[in-house]
Amino acid sequence: MNCIRLIRSHNIRFLQNQAIVRISRVNYVSQHPIKFTETQDRLREKDGVSKQWQLIYKAPMEKILQFTTAYLTFSITTISCSLVYYSAFIFDTATMHEPIVLGNDVVIANNSMECLIYLGSFILLHVAVKLLLSKYVIRLYQKGDNYLAIFRGHTYSSINKHEFHLNEFKKLNPSLLISWSDARFALGKKKGILLENYFKTPEYFNYLLYKKSAADSDDNQ
Repeated sequence: MNCIRLIRSHNIRFLQNQAIVRISRVNYVSQHPIKFTETQDRLREKDGVSKQWQLIYKAPMEKILQFTTAYLTFSITTISCSLVYYSAFIFDTATMHEPIVLGNDVVIANNSMECLIYLGSFILLHVAVKLLLSKYVIRLYQKGDNYLAIFRGHTYSSINKHEFHLNEFKKLNPSLLISWSDARFALGKKKGILLENYFKTPEYFNYLLYKKSAADSDDNQ
């Protein structure tokens, strides 16, 4: 029995190691320079960017961001319009202390003020998430020392473009109040979130951050 357990545990460890290797390979291949070259023309056409710009960064979770952005825009607009309509046409000071009932017997709030607080908190939370996602760079192009950052727009397929110079790029100080604070950078007049592991090669990120390439470092040695 002990031998069987030993063999079984060995096989489990082997399968786990193989799974880790496969995942590592998938992550590497997904951001491999060849992968960038294969998708560069399609993404340039999608972003309306000329062939002078070279794709050097491609963030993950683009489809999820598209759906999330569309949902946030729709929900904020819908709830805001409902809140304005309720405040203007339904809210009555004479009945403000009575429960808010949905349908015949579903109580959604104990009174009108509580309902307004719930809706206001819902909107503020969604706006905060939307502001965070609006700083998430989904693609980055380079043309010499000029860079073009692509951000997700307000609707499902819309994007926003922001161009900046190499000298305008710098790392921001970490903040305990903001998620991904280690990945926050100043892109000229706009702030953005960039994930170091999703550049075409580490050299592109190092050149942005330290303003010198590997060739320059070799020359100085």
